[in-house]
Amino acid sequence: MKSGKKTFVIVDAMALAYKAYFAFINRPLLTSKGEPTSAVYGFITQLFKIIEDTNPDYIAIAFDSKEKTFRHEMYDKYKSSREAMPDDMIPQIHRIRDVIAAFNIPIYIEPGFEADDLVGTAVRQAEKLGLKCFMVTPDKDYIQLVTKNTVLVKPGRSTDEVQYIDVQKVKEDMGFEPSQMIDYLALVGDSSDDIPGVAGIGPKSATPLIQEYGSVEGIYKNINKIEKKGIKTKLENSEPNAVLSKKLATIVTDAPIKVNLKEIEFQQPDFDLLLEIFKELEFKTFGDRLLALFNKTAQVRTDEEKEIKPESYADVKYQLITTSKEAKKLCANLSKKKLLIFDTETDSLNIFEAKLVGASFSVKENEAFFVAVNPAPESDGLFEKQLSDRIPLKEFIDIFKPLFENPNIKKVCQNGKYDIAIMGQLGIRVENFYFDTMLASYIIDPDQKHGMDELSKKYLQHTPIPISELIGEKKDPSLMFEVDLNKLSDYASEDADVTLKLYKVLSEELKKEKLTKIAY
Repeated sequence: MKSGKKTFVIVDAMALAYKAYFAFINRPLLTSKGEPTSAVYGFITQLFKIIEDTNPDYIAIAFDSKEKTFRHEMYDKYKSSREAMPDDMIPQIHRIRDVIAAFNIPIYIEPGFEADDLVGTAVRQAEKLGLKCFMVTPDKDYIQLVTKNTVLVKPGRSTDEVQYIDVQKVKEDMGFEPSQMIDYLALVGDSSDDIPGVAGIGPKSATPLIQEYGSVEGIYKNINKIEKKGIKTKLENSEPNAVLSKKLATIVTDAPIKVNLKEIEFQQPDFDLLLEIFKELEFKTFGDRLLALFNKTAQVRTDEEKEIKPESYADVKYQLITTSKEAKKLCANLSKKKLLIFDTETDSLNIFEAKLVGASFSVKENEAFFVAVNPAPESDGLFEKQLSDRIPLKEFIDIFKPLFENPNIKKVCQNGKYDIAIMGQLGIRVENFYFDTMLASYIIDPDQKHGMDELSKKYLQHTPIPISELIGEKKDPSLMFEVDLNKLSDYASEDADVTLKLYKVLSEELKKEKLTKIAY
């Protein structure tokens, strides 16, 4: 994300905090002492994400002021339907300001102006200073500020996801230039801010009008050229509202603030204070993330080639199974166990189309087995010949079906829904499915990433073999049958081994957090 230019990040604090607050509204985050933390957690997560992505040279935070703005004077119904700040949000705003202060990030706030206006003014000044700007907010109003040097960073569904919206993205999504977002809002209105717009004009009507006439002024100048009588009448009846709405929707870019590069320079935070705040708020992963962000760990891994794998991965025993004799022996040994980890490899993510490439199993740490499968029917001579070094699918089913359907053996997977579905397509019913590491991850922390690679890095300090090493950067699963069998075996076996280790770690984490009952 870093370009040749120096970068400036500016965050709309209240918009970000509110989005996080309502994201957790049905399951609010609380400390063990009952302090609400949803908004704080979401704000910090997004702050980390944008800093990690953009590596900013300069950074600032914008806050709305308590005073009414010039828009309220212009239109007394402006934001009139908004409810008062929820009681449990108020202490969280104080916490957010404490975090910002500990990060040593300056705050812009100006009586009579909204955060939008301060952000708009700041990015325009920063552009003139030669900076590449990133505006962090969920508000669509900011689209009007997007230029070749200013990008909108919009939070995604989870608190650790963001979307980068540049000029091209605006054109693709909206169908017009970023600056025309003001005219769009003037026509369709904005219910969140009580901007009236033109009654009866929605997105489907507004976009073609803007594409044809360019602006609100252009539309009314050419009102008699509009052929659709209904649209023309609606526009004529609401011209004062359209003009007013455009004024309300326009973000000010000349608010009385001054961007001082020395003041907004991104610097080292107060580590001790931040770590203390994270501890008080019981944010268990933020400390490590903070230290890694500022290269404060004992050893920071800059790429996978330099990574030092923990001792537990230094001596693994992964075995490739390619004959029915070996498979029967393996199955007999696995059938004596009380708990079994299994994983499937396929050539598609569509369970109705996927062919089974093989299955991996593990019952002991650092040991795993991969059974390579030839899914070709006898009539498919060429495909069968190409994969003659693997167990025919029918034999795999005959050998392992009793194992999967044994109700006395607990089955554990990562994203078991998929693996169970694949087995179901083969006529195998997985009995006594006991634990899913992906589901456990979600229950422990809904907003962390739940993929096996991410969980392995976080809980095991181990980076698994990336799938791109097998099938390329495009990660096309249809290439799985072309992968060297030994490489495929190591990859698949590691998946089962890592899942076993995650099962042990996450089981304890669930107990510690008293979430076991919810998990099961």
